[in-house]
Amino acid sequence: MPAQFDSFGVRFLYPDNWTVADRGEDEGDRGATLDFPGGGFFSLELTGTEAVGPLIDRIVSTIAADYEDLEREDVTLDVVPPGTAVTDLRFYYLDLLIVSRIAVLKRGDGSGTDDVLLVQMQAESRDFDKNEPVFDAILKQIADAG
Repeated sequence: MPAQFDSFGVRFLYPDNWTVADRGEDEGDRGATLDFPGGGFFSLELTGTEAVGPLIDRIVSTIAADYEDLEREDVTLDVVPPGTAVTDLRFYYLDLLIVSRIAVLKRGDGSGTDDVLLVQMQAESRDFDKNEPVFDAILKQIADAG
């Protein structure tokens, strides 16, 4: 039976073998990270539209500082509205290919001052591929709830 995430105005079903990671007090209450078996994670952060570019740049810079040969590719997903910003990052950790997908989901009425939901899904490539249908289902739930 699936578990339900319901916090900071975001609600979706997820596999019951995933766990919600504890957040530090300094991380605020507008985000969450779900860990899943195999060492991957699904992270959400509700933030202002103006913070998206710097947040994505910080994620990319942090990964690039630690791992050589970072590949970045903008992708299109059928489960989110057209024009949704989705970026795939690929890098090697030891001998493992890691895939990190970042999606920016619009929230609210689209007036430009609304918050957006920054979602990051990351796992070793085989675990990412295995969990991709789950990621897509969660993204669809969030996008459909708008």
